Amino acid sequence: MNKRFEALIAQAQTGAGTDWISEAELLAFNEYLATRGYGVSRMEVARAGAGGRQVPWDVGYGILPAPIGDDPEHWLNHFDPKRSANYVRETVQYAKEDGALFDYKVWAEQP
Repeated sequence: MNKRFEALIAQAQTGAGTDWISEAELLAFNEYLATRGYGVSRMEVARAGAGGRQVPWDVGYGILPAPIGDDPEHWLNHFDPKRSANYVRETVQYAKEDGALFDYKVWAEQP
C-alpha cells in the first residue's frame, strides 16, 4: 500500500489533486499522510453511483482552504497533521450520516 500512497502523495501536491478515491482508501491514506507529516489542505467529495459522480448539495462534506463563516479554528487544521487527520475523519463521518456513498479527491501539504 505504501507504493500506492506515495503515488497519491505526489498527486496530492499538484493542482489537480489525487485521483478520486473511495472512503475506505481515503481513511487509510489520511492516516498515512499524518504519519508522514502531511495534512489535508483541501478535499472535494462526489456522490458515487450508477449515474457517475455527482456533487452533493452540502459543501460541508469537503474541506475548503478557507473557512465558511467565522471559524477561527479552521486554519489550525491545516498546520497540524494530527489535527488535520482528525478533521478529515470527522468530515467523513458527517458525510456518512447522509447515507450516501462518496468518493474523495484530496490535496495535501506539509506545514
